[in-house]
Amino acid sequence: MEVKPQIREWWDNAEHDYDAIAAHGVHSEEEKELWTEAITQILGTEQKLKILDMGTGTGFLALLLTELGYDVTGADWAQSKLEKAKKKMEIAGSSVNFVVEDAENLSFESEKFDAVVSRHLIWTLANPASAFKEWARVTKSGGKVLTDIPARHSHPGNHHFGEEIGKELPFYNGADPGEVISMFEAAGLVNVSVKVFNKMTLVEGEKA
Repeated sequence: MEVKPQIREWWDNAEHDYDAIAAHGVHSEEEKELWTEAITQILGTEQKLKILDMGTGTGFLALLLTELGYDVTGADWAQSKLEKAKKKMEIAGSSVNFVVEDAENLSFESEKFDAVVSRHLIWTLANPASAFKEWARVTKSGGKVLTDIPARHSHPGNHHFGEEIGKELPFYNGADPGEVISMFEAAGLVNVSVKVFNKMTLVEGEKA
């Protein structure tokens, strides 16, 4: 079953108000603080790193990264979500390069970014292993790849896309950190580790 076109169509519906859904956490100061703590601990803030926010959606993490002083590209395959992200950017008076990209098949040249980060994305991917290889490819040697992990059994069968599509997605109903670690390592990342910030679980890997 080829599910990617259906998933993309669902996300790229301009009438779908992602930010209005409380569970997405885009209005949560607590989540903002968690991501700030995680990013600064893992990446530091001493250098103006070039970062790809993959699956940026309406720009929550990309705009936060910009606030922290990074050079940010926010990528998503839903043009309608990127339009909302650009409006937020204009209001904030910040600068992010928002572009349309497929997480599993990036157009960027190899070793373009110091780090790739993603938030609330991997559960939507038809082939997360392919995505992780792409993220590793576009990361510079010594750079980092970082993603959060959805909790096991976190999505009911009718969540967003419905059970027929959901059953085709490896992490639709959450992921075991060990599975993500194995995929990171298969993508060529080293020193892969799990970090827990309050209730948020992250997997981090380094480009050899």
